[in-house]
Amino acid sequence: MPASAARVVPLLAVALLVIGCGGSSDVHDTGPTGASSPSAFVPPTPSVQVLELGKADLALHAGTVASPAGFEPALTFEVPTGWSSVHRYADSFDVGVPDPDSDGPLVVVTFSLAPEPDAAAALAAVADRQPMAKVRKASLLGADVDRLDLVGGTGPAYTSRDSNLALDAAPGQSLRFLAADAGGSALVVGVLMAENAGPTEQRLADALVDSVRLADPA
Repeated sequence: MPASAARVVPLLAVALLVIGCGGSSDVHDTGPTGASSPSAFVPPTPSVQVLELGKADLALHAGTVASPAGFEPALTFEVPTGWSSVHRYADSFDVGVPDPDSDGPLVVVTFSLAPEPDAAAALAAVADRQPMAKVRKASLLGADVDRLDLVGGTGPAYTSRDSNLALDAAPGQSLRFLAADAGGSALVVGVLMAENAGPTEQRLADALVDSVRLADPA
């Protein structure tokens, strides 16, 4: 799917989205270069699809997916049918679904390591940039964590440790940030929903986040 740029390093002021970075999105790919509609969640398959580092549209099989080599802590999670990945770096990667009505994402889930020393500091930095964000309770990696919810807004919200991923707030869309301390780093999971995304997309994104686990050591 197409990848457009706009603000990121070029902070792809488009959606760095897994699905197509583009136009009016707030996710940005700041890293080097290198649609289907969502459907119901399916049980994991016996095999695990390991993401490869790089920037290219990669279709995902429904089932278990593992984070790219070099991303620590190593993670696994479950994806539904029709999802894909576009950006995969050592500090961040994404999975999602493109918007059939634009060149941006309909929904994207991002995984990244924060520049801050821990999860609390990472969320505090987001709140400083976007003071309208509301604190909620959620679960990540099987533990209770804080979550920041932001609807609308404008401007930068979050940038990953190595600046390969940037998420901006934008009118009409929603952003969620969850953070947990894992493997000596602050792991931040972001969920971006386009204005025209609905309950189905939200349910699938929530199920994906709930399925995130630390990978078993080899």
